[in-house]
Amino acid sequence: MTVGTLFLIGIGIVAILAILIVLDFLFAGGAGTMGMMHGTAMMASNPIGQAILLVLLAILGVLVYAVFFR
Repeated sequence: MTVGTLFLIGIGIVAILAILIVLDFLFAGGAGTMGMMHGTAMMASNPIGQAILLVLLAILGVLVYAVFFR
């Protein structure tokens, strides 16, 4: 991977996280900003929160793959 590719991946991740934060505030009542245990439990209790958590998990998987298995 070139530096440009990693830069574009980073920009994409930041953009997706920004969209997820907006969705969190609109549909999950800001549960993602309330702390780990309480926020995750609140987000997991509704479908949009579950989708946000799933996307965050996918981003974490991509980052782990990029760092350790590149």
